[in-house]
Parts: sequence; structure tokens; C-alpha cells
Amino acid sequence: MKLLSLFSGVGGFDLGLEQAGMTTVFQCEWDKHATKVLERHWPTVPRWGDISTLTGAHVLNFAPEIDVVAWGSPCQDLSIAGRRTGLDGTRSSLFYEGTRIIKEIREATNGRYPRISIWENVAGALSSNSGLDFGRVLDEMAEAGSLEQEWRVLDAQYFGVPQRRRRVFLVSVFDSSIAERCAEPILPFTEGMRRHTSPGGRKATTATASIDARADRVGSQTDNGNERIVKNLSASDWKFPQQQQAHDGKIVVTKQPIVFENSRRDGVRLYRDDVAHTLQAHMGTGGNNTPLAAIGIQGNVIGRQHHNGPAGKGHTEEGDPMFTLNTIDQHAVATELVVRRLTPIECERLMGWPDDWTAGQADSHRYKQCGNGVASPVAQWIGEQLMRFA
Repeated sequence: MKLLSLFSGVGGFDLGLEQAGMTTVFQCEWDKHATKVLERHWPTVPRWGDISTLTGAHVLNFAPEIDVVAWGSPCQDLSIAGRRTGLDGTRSSLFYEGTRIIKEIREATNGRYPRISIWENVAGALSSNSGLDFGRVLDEMAEAGSLEQEWRVLDAQYFGVPQRRRRVFLVSVFDSSIAERCAEPILPFTEGMRRHTSPGGRKATTATASIDARADRVGSQTDNGNERIVKNLSASDWKFPQQQQAHDGKIVVTKQPIVFENSRRDGVRLYRDDVAHTLQAHMGTGGNNTPLAAIGIQGNVIGRQHHNGPAGKGHTEEGDPMFTLNTIDQHAVATELVVRRLTPIECERLMGWPDDWTAGQADSHRYKQCGNGVASPVAQWIGEQLMRFA
């Protein structure tokens, strides 16, 4: 499948979808620092800066086939941490630029492309303006020609990265042949919401859509109807939960916890049959290579007076995933009563990106890019579900 990436950031969405078998053919990103990262990883892919001046015709001039549009329009006005001005806010209103480009591509190709859209945003998009904003999102996609829409709130901690990161993913299907094959959920979870739209573009009312949106609460695993939080103690300054795999439409937790060595040079180590890998000779040498248990510290705790502390504890328990990365706070980790900030590489690992994916710039930009990004393992899982319809 050929991929058009809008609001590309540093390519976390693109990376995951390519790992599922897709090919990126065009990108759009306005931030100059993020663009340099894209240029390094996708040197031959054409791209554009300002989405407000990008047209569907320009995209098709460089990439005449667009199967999938992956985009995560700015979330600041939809997040519960922001002012919640919604889709009318200065940043989040750029959502309409994304739908404009989709409509222009569909018009220019007589409805052949794109076949699918994947929209990502903060979970707060479901409750913004009491759900009416998400209703408008569904309406816009239906007006663009979507025949089937399905959304899920997915938490990255259940897809192989040790970070609480709940994001809503909306899959909109424009291709009638794919829509006809969607008798079963596109994203196979036992919970979630779907919405059918007639070929003529008739849609549910915004009020009805908003009620459905508020009902969606997917993101944690369930076992016989009871929520089951998967925890695993890591052996490093960062944490990694148990390995999970998609099987028969469900996320299955294996008995092989993934453990990192405490050296950045080393890769993933797997326990097998409850037996740890051979201990390495470099343990205890330079760089503190001895495996350590770690406690996550929420970034907004550090440097504040005690009475201005966070709403919760501000720290994790052993085995808990890291707090959600954002563009403001720099979380920390405590090992052996020593507290230090997470490094950019650790933040990249929390997003499921390769080490030094964002290297070559100031750390402040790298932290922001991680906070803005898409966890690639989640995108990969979504891509694998969509590749069934390739």
C-alpha cells in the first residue's frame, strides 16, 4: 500500500506502517527540525512544509497512487491538558486542511484514491465539547466519501513499549470493495465503535455520533471480562512490559518478557523458558552496566514545592509503565535512590523508535518530538490489520 503522511512529525507513524509492509510516497511537515529527521530517514521521498498551501493535485503529481493517508492533526485544542477550544482552536482546526486534501485527491482520481484514512489524536478528542467535536470529525470523513468508520482508543503499553500513551485511532474506508469485506472489525478488538455510511454519503447526526464517541473506552486488556493490567519488572533504567502478539483478533500476552541490557549499545534480550540470558562480563564496568530496577518520576513533580505536587502520586510502582511523554515535561527515573532525567534515547525507546532516531539536534527538540510522536508498534499493528485488505 502506498502511504501519504500528513503532519508527519519525525515519522513515527510512517515507520510503524512501513514495518507492516506499506511504502511512504509523500510527506508533509512544517517544523524545520522534524523535517531534517524525515530527510535523513526518507531522503528520496518528496515532501511539503505548510499543509495549508499543499494541494491534492501537487501530491498526485509526485505520487499518483495513494492507498492510505495517515495523519495526526494537532491535538493541543482537544487535549484535556489544554484550553479545550476544540476543532475551532487555532491548532486543531488544521484537521480541516487534512480533510480538504483527502477530498481533493478523491475528486482528482474520481474516487479511486485514497482507499483508507487513519487519523490519530489524543483520547481527549472523544470528549472535547461533550463529544460534539468527534462527531464533527466523523461527519467530515463521511462527507469526504467514507463508507465505513471504526475507532479505537489504544494504549501503547499493551503493544510492547513501557509507556502509558492512550490515543484514539479512526480508520475511515473509502474503497467500496474494502468496505464490503469489513463484516468483521478492521481493528479486531472485542470492544470499540463502528459507523456505517451509505454510498451516497448519508451520515448519522452529530449528536448521535457524539454519544457513541463518549462510549468508547478501549485500551486495556481484558480477561474474562475483567481488566487485566500487564506488568513486568525491567532490568534497566527504562522499563519494558511483557511481549504481546495479535492472535485471532486479540492481543495475547506471551510468557517472554522483553528485557533491555543496561548498556545503550546492546539490543533486546528475551527470557525464554524462565531462564535468563547469560550474565555479561561487562556488568559493573564503566557505564553502570549492572541491570537495575527503576521507578518512573513524572516530569511536573521535579522542581516544584510539595504543596504544588501532581494530582496523583507523581511516581510509578515497580513494574509500572512510564508516564505519557509530552512536549513540556521531561520525566525522570530513580534507581538506587538516584533520580535523573530520561535521556532522548530512552524516550525514543519508549516510543518504539530505533536509537538516535531524532539525533543531530538539541535535546529540547528531541524531547518535544517524542512527546508529539506516534508510538510505532501501535501504528505497525494497525498497519498489519489493514494490509489484509491490500
